[in-house]
Amino acid sequence: MRFLLAFLALIPIQAMSLKDFNARPAADRSAYVADFIDKMTTDLRAKNPELAQSIRTWFAVKSEGKTSSEGMERLNVELGAVEIKAQQGKADLSKVQLESVIVWVVKQKFPPPSK
Repeated sequence: MRFLLAFLALIPIQAMSLKDFNARPAADRSAYVADFIDKMTTDLRAKNPELAQSIRTWFAVKSEGKTSSEGMERLNVELGAVEIKAQQGKADLSKVQLESVIVWVVKQKFPPPSK
């Protein structure tokens, strides 16, 4: 639970909605995601350097023959799923925060230890 609370504390008060995120140019979107992951892992490094490095690697290192990393591929799949839900009227992109999706994806890949 502390793991999740630590991540949630990293979400800025003025988090970016997916509606606003999608309105930005592709280069700005990539930079915003990279900046958030950098801030998240920098804050995490003090308490868990191995996890911080694993998250950075998962988002940054591309496998041979791939155009993006496994983490970015997973994030794009989840963002696409939210877009589909929005098209079906089941989600409001102005109320879904990009940072929350990133944290959720990270939590799925690196679940907090069970007690």
